Amino acid sequence: MGRGDGILTDIVKMRKNGGAGRGAVILLFILALAGTGFYFLVFKRQAAVSQEIKPETATEAPVAYVRVEIATNDKIVRDSIVQNMSIEAVNRVQMTPRVTGRLERLHVRTGEAIKKGQLVATLEHDQQNALIGSTEAQVASARADSERSRAEMVNAKTNLDRYERLLKEGFSTQQQYDSISTAYASARAGHNASLAKERQVAAELGRVKSTQQDYIMHSPLDGTVLSDYSLSSGAMISPNSPIVDIADMRRLKATLRIPEVKIFVVNPGMDVLLKFDALPDEEFRGKVTRIDPYVDPSTRTSAVEIELDNESIGNRLRPGMFGQAAIVEREFQNSVLLPESAIQNSSTAQYVFTEENGTARLRNIKTGLRQGNFLQITEGVTSGDRIIVFGGSNINDGDRVAIQ
Repeated sequence: MGRGDGILTDIVKMRKNGGAGRGAVILLFILALAGTGFYFLVFKRQAAVSQEIKPETATEAPVAYVRVEIATNDKIVRDSIVQNMSIEAVNRVQMTPRVTGRLERLHVRTGEAIKKGQLVATLEHDQQNALIGSTEAQVASARADSERSRAEMVNAKTNLDRYERLLKEGFSTQQQYDSISTAYASARAGHNASLAKERQVAAELGRVKSTQQDYIMHSPLDGTVLSDYSLSSGAMISPNSPIVDIADMRRLKATLRIPEVKIFVVNPGMDVLLKFDALPDEEFRGKVTRIDPYVDPSTRTSAVEIELDNESIGNRLRPGMFGQAAIVEREFQNSVLLPESAIQNSSTAQYVFTEENGTARLRNIKTGLRQGNFLQITEGVTSGDRIIVFGGSNINDGDRVAIQ
């Protein structure tokens, strides 16, 4: 109840009580009317103020919260042919014997470094040793026969020369001379036969000694023993049983299958970037060394061989490692890369929003190569620009933004 209603109530009470006169009643009535008017005047003013404030609040623009990234031009962008691959040693050999025999001793084990010519394994070869000894005795006997036949030939030649002088001086007959000449020819033929036999036996000795090398195996290259197949002394080995696997770890290679449409893009000497599952944060560089001169009609691909210098990186890579190889077609230095999520597309152009003093500004751009989830920016963005990378899909040029 308002102040005016209270005054009217007082007037009614006064009349019932027969109190003050008519003037007092009129005065109270005037005061009641004044109080009621003042109340309605204040209420109307408050309503007007409220009407003035509401339109101003409704027209105030909202603030969009965004995340920004400062553009930099320090990235390298590459256009590459990417293939899965596994690496192998350029020089690698599985050593197997030429003969069947029992393993006498394995001189190297897995993981050991080995030099060319170093003894690797020995098979039991007692029979070969006995055969070599027997053949050496035959060689010695043949050599003695040759010496004896040579002495006989020299003696026969001396007699022949002496009878030749006697014949000229008339102290010998022609028949005696002819007999001595025949003896010399026979001695010379016997010596030649002895020499031939000596050469034959010597050749046989060489053959027997060479077969002995089939039982004594040496490394054909410098490298590392990748596997000794857990062999132990006494194991029976055949030509189908490898004894050790040796590889030169200094140079590694991989073979890629390149699509037919790319075979004229790839050339020997091109850079190849390699990443391995075992070393995901590191990148290694190799070269294209060979390209097959034909296309496989069943796969429409051509084989490309690449090599890398493992020694220059401390032989950290190992044969059999799996990863990806990227043959670099083009490379761009000092490029700007932005996440694909920051780039907006319209029917006619591509654009990004930049943040400038709390305001979003639309910037038309041109893109180049894709690098994973990033795109190369070739025009429209420079180093130092504050690019809105999140929250920009629902804003317009000139909207107020705040960095989250």
